[in-house]
Amino acid sequence: MRTLVLSDLHLGSRSCNVELLEEVLRKESFDRLILNGDTINNVNFRKLTPRHWAILDHLRHLGRSRELILIRGNHDHEWDYPTAHNGNGEQNGKALTTGHLLPSILDVPMIEEYRMDVLGQPYIILHGDRFDPTLNYRLVTEVAFFAYQLTTKVNQKLAKWLKKKSKKWGGILEMVRSESVVFARKEGLPGVITGHTHFAEDVHINGVHYVNTGSWTEVPCAYVTIDNDGLTLHQVSD
Repeated sequence: MRTLVLSDLHLGSRSCNVELLEEVLRKESFDRLILNGDTINNVNFRKLTPRHWAILDHLRHLGRSRELILIRGNHDHEWDYPTAHNGNGEQNGKALTTGHLLPSILDVPMIEEYRMDVLGQPYIILHGDRFDPTLNYRLVTEVAFFAYQLTTKVNQKLAKWLKKKSKKWGGILEMVRSESVVFARKEGLPGVITGHTHFAEDVHINGVHYVNTGSWTEVPCAYVTIDNDGLTLHQVSD
């Protein structure tokens, strides 16, 4: 079985590189598709363009003929993401699908994390926002996102540079990476795959294989494939 892992599509955002996404979905062969969080930019579906709606429609149809796994991201709902979980898509006995629009559209449940074997070794796939302490400060996050969106309208290259620098200066990249590795080690897992930071990585740290699938809002965009040859991180650009 060949698995395709995508994260941080941010459908509904002007920064979404929908053309590259369409190309990958058309050209890549896969039996299982894992959407690792932030499939949409926010729950205001009026922001979705016709091409973005077409992607969602395509994903829904894929889920009828192949395995489609939908993992929760911090942009996929209205700020009520769980802080505790049991790994089976439930929070305090309440299913994550309750009140969510995206699972209804794609006709699949939304889960917190997913585990699968890579060359016979157990890996965990999760969005990674649980390791980002800045999300505890909603106002700061909303202001930062608004500033990024405003800058994007003026100068996309400047917006991407500011976003990259702000995450590095704030230590978010290092925090998500290091805490993901700590979490995997505690769980006795040799590998962890995240998104959230928008920066693709494929590194080995303290005996843990850490992979970040990047995003589709900045080029090069990135995704992961997993098959009998192992795990491969791909990057694509215009």
